[in-house]
Amino acid sequence: MSNYRRVKIEGAWYFFTVVTYKRRAFLTDDSVRPILKKALRQVKTDRFFETPAFCLMPNHLHCIWQMPPDDCDYSTRWSIIKRLFSKTYIAAGGRPLPQTDSRRKKRELGVWQRRFWEHRIRDEADYWNHVHYIHYNPVKHGLVERIADWPYSTYYRFC
Repeated sequence: MSNYRRVKIEGAWYFFTVVTYKRRAFLTDDSVRPILKKALRQVKTDRFFETPAFCLMPNHLHCIWQMPPDDCDYSTRWSIIKRLFSKTYIAAGGRPLPQTDSRRKKRELGVWQRRFWEHRIRDEADYWNHVHYIHYNPVKHGLVERIADWPYSTYYRFC
């Protein structure tokens, strides 16, 4: 059993990577993006957080969140986002991938990987390194030649 512990500091900035189950590439599909946007907005309304940087890739997403001064519960937020998205996606005709027995027992759908990667932003230099990483990701993965050519990121907020 893993003893991994997440760093949780109220009001802190965090970098996240959230990946689809078995890295299935569908998040940038025209029918899927609005579902994810709605799930993110709903959770943001119910459990406020700021999202200064974001990039949606076909099989994962990267973002930075700033948590409220009195809150550090990003795990619950991601759980709700994934659940809302998955249920809406499947109800709209999306097809989850077949599940392992372990995932079935935990009532997981074949849409997202079980966990997510998080990193607490330590200082301003760390923040800007992660913003650049987020926006450069489509170039890194060979989807575009220039950062400005990727339509599913917050790059233009920073220009």
